[in-house]
Amino acid sequence: MTAKSRQHPSRSTTGHTRTSGAVVVPSTLWATGSDPLDPADRWPTPILSRAVREFCAPGDRVGLIGWPTPTTRGGLRVAEPDTAAALETVQALGRHPNLDPGADEAVDLIMVSLLADHRDPVAAADHIAGIAVERMAMGALLVVLGRCRHGDDGVLIDPAGAVVAAAQAADLLYLQHIIAVPITGHTITATAATDTPTHGHPRGRHTVAHTDVFAFLNPRRAESTPQD
Repeated sequence: MTAKSRQHPSRSTTGHTRTSGAVVVPSTLWATGSDPLDPADRWPTPILSRAVREFCAPGDRVGLIGWPTPTTRGGLRVAEPDTAAALETVQALGRHPNLDPGADEAVDLIMVSLLADHRDPVAAADHIAGIAVERMAMGALLVVLGRCRHGDDGVLIDPAGAVVAAAQAADLLYLQHIIAVPITGHTITATAATDTPTHGHPRGRHTVAHTDVFAFLNPRRAESTPQD
């Protein structure tokens, strides 16, 4: 499936608000190559690269938020090695990456990864949505990566509902749910099986087959109309 391309929205002269224009409408299925999915990878390069190319233009500012969120040392945010590599990927695509954008440096795209193991998808989604809306320019996009899986206690963890609810509660518009999956020929590339059974579930854990990509828009404020 191919994306239907339109003119990408431009930024205003202030650099903090996008002006009127159309956006790129992506396909709802992304093929990520033939390599099996690595459930431990928080920033899969094929997905990150495509999301950056699809959802922002060269020169745009891109913020990355990984879960758990970055640690602070000496008052500065410190990126984990995988997030540091993701920042380099974004920069190589001609965008300006930022690990911790502030309110005075609003970004055009925020990428969030919820692919690390976490026990409470609701708390994680609420936390990242709160961070994102404070740092997004008007007309900016929030893209969240997530997966459905079982925890060690056998409980199914699916962040989809929590992510959508948290984003909509933050007044972001839900644009699209994309499935990113590795494909060999016409078949989904099998993920390595887990031999360790889940507690209370002898059949083992949920087999992770794809990555969910959720896209949300920070709507532009309506232009004020001069009053007579």
